[in-house]
Amino acid sequence: MKKLTLLILFFSLQFTAQENEYTLGMLMDQNKYESIELTAPLTTRSLDNLPSNYSLKAYAPTPKSQGRQPSCVGWASGYGARTISFAIKNKWKNNIYKINQNTFSPAFVYNMIKGKTDYACKQGSYVGDAMQLIKNSGILKLSDFQYTQTSCGAKPSESLLKIASKNKIESYIRLARWDNPSNLALKVKKAISNNNPVVIGMRISSTFYKAKGTWSGLQSGSIGGHAMVVVGYDDYKDGGAFEILNSWGTKWGNNGYIWVKYNDFEKYTKTAYVMVDKIEKPEPKTIALKGSMRFQLSNGTTMPATLSPDATRNFSIVAATKSTYKLTNSYSSGTQFRLFFNSAKAAYVYLIGYGSSDKSISPIYPFDNYSAYFGYTKSEVAIPSEDYFIEMDQNPGRDILCILYSTKKIDINAVVSKLKQTNGDFTTKVKTILKPYIYEGKDITFENNLIAFTAKSTNSNAAIVPLFIEVNHK
Repeated sequence: MKKLTLLILFFSLQFTAQENEYTLGMLMDQNKYESIELTAPLTTRSLDNLPSNYSLKAYAPTPKSQGRQPSCVGWASGYGARTISFAIKNKWKNNIYKINQNTFSPAFVYNMIKGKTDYACKQGSYVGDAMQLIKNSGILKLSDFQYTQTSCGAKPSESLLKIASKNKIESYIRLARWDNPSNLALKVKKAISNNNPVVIGMRISSTFYKAKGTWSGLQSGSIGGHAMVVVGYDDYKDGGAFEILNSWGTKWGNNGYIWVKYNDFEKYTKTAYVMVDKIEKPEPKTIALKGSMRFQLSNGTTMPATLSPDATRNFSIVAATKSTYKLTNSYSSGTQFRLFFNSAKAAYVYLIGYGSSDKSISPIYPFDNYSAYFGYTKSEVAIPSEDYFIEMDQNPGRDILCILYSTKKIDINAVVSKLKQTNGDFTTKVKTILKPYIYEGKDITFENNLIAFTAKSTNSNAAIVPLFIEVNHK
């Protein structure tokens, strides 16, 4: 009954559509939202020292109106975020003509995800469904699939679906939990400053209809769900505010945009999504992957590591059992520590643990319901977290941590399952299973006294750099 009440609350798509000029259209459901993978759990320091202002507005199309159709989800995800990401990828900054010529179709999204029996185009839709559609099927340009507010029955032909498939995204992630932690604004700022437009779902009322400059944050009357796109922020705008692209045309707000103060944003924003594009194949001899890892005791002391002899040569030899790095000191049972990793290039990051005493193999990262995608600069993740430590158990031996940096998504559970079913030592098994996609040692540069690497590739199939860190558990 609670879930039904929640749906009814946000199903007030148009409030009283006959009385108001603008229409909403976003459905919200907590379980549906929280089934989507979370972005990487960055450390607190990673959210510090962000630029005081940042904007993607120079890549945004001219705001248009959804009219009376409850299709804001299609406008926010397709016309807004997908178009902005495409413009950024093609470096069309301030080229409004080029951007407007290449906008994506809100009708393609809305018509495909709305209720099958909603012939009158009166029902809203979920952003998660829009993201899944663009991931699985792609999206058409507006020039190939026109929008009309009075009709939503048109579906793309097979030939058009083939064209749409060229515009797929790799995946999508959510930035926060449903209950919106106090650092939601920081997470959105982090995404924006890394050139990611953020599709949001806000609870708004009729006060939003007449908003100008910066929205007052006051609500009056019925509240409904509305999807929009965050395109920028400014810490000095009314004490800190986000600039948001709406789908109500240029006569609304500030030529189609509105500012929302951070506090009001965190109060009324229930959902926040970021699209993840496919990581493009790097140009030959350019940096494709670059990352580092560090170990730290519970007292804050660094656990030093040393590069293994012949690490580069052994890297390409599947049967070579030596680790890439080895922690310089030995550590006894009960030692508490945590580890940190970062990636200077967009990558998917995975960690697998191996204990020689019981031959156990376990996936460590990503955590359950978190994405392996790491697309942030000057950032790191703490494992297990900033609040807890890993404690060495009572089984001494040669423990190995394998961290995989990859430009492609990996089914890490399938890899772990295969490792458990395969005979041989741990490092050899990992190399054997991933061999077709592993970079060659000659294309990787390792740091000597720091667990860090840079990979340049001339092999178009190369996608993964596995690092093996040995820990002597005495």
